[in-house]
Amino acid sequence: MAGAIAWTHAVFTSPSDAQVALRQLSEAGIVASDIEVRSSVPHEGLHPIGASPRTRVPLMAVLGGLVGGTGAFLLTSLSSLAYPLPTGAMPIVPGPPTGIITFEGLAIGAMLFTASTVLYEGRVLTRPSPPGKLDRYLAAGNIVVSVRCTQAPPPGWASTAIVTESQSAEPSP
Repeated sequence: MAGAIAWTHAVFTSPSDAQVALRQLSEAGIVASDIEVRSSVPHEGLHPIGASPRTRVPLMAVLGGLVGGTGAFLLTSLSSLAYPLPTGAMPIVPGPPTGIITFEGLAIGAMLFTASTVLYEGRVLTRPSPPGKLDRYLAAGNIVVSVRCTQAPPPGWASTAIVTESQSAEPSP
């Protein structure tokens, strides 16, 4: 069974027990990319040691603000120029109303891009997969820590787990 990858899953009832297991895995030399932590609720700071949560939400919020603000500014200024009304001595594109509309476009762009990114990263809009063997533990509010390794994981890392299971899987191409 050369090249086979073994997954070991441990189910924990408390975040502190899961954090102890993550620390023991890190001390044993398991890299953060080979560890997966799943929970039905978010737990602040509960991620493999050396890994930081990755998200595109801040970048997409700024990008959405720029797109929305630019679009609102162009809408206001170009529509004012396309339909010139006699304004007397006032400018055709007035500053304060344009600023207000630009700000509102910036805000709605940031909100829409942020909400879209959260839905995309959370895989809310994808087709649901069939329930897995460990999903019942997640539904009960437990924390599942999975370790991918080609050899046995370090002994004792899952000593406080309520369930420990192993599965073998061929590496994906």
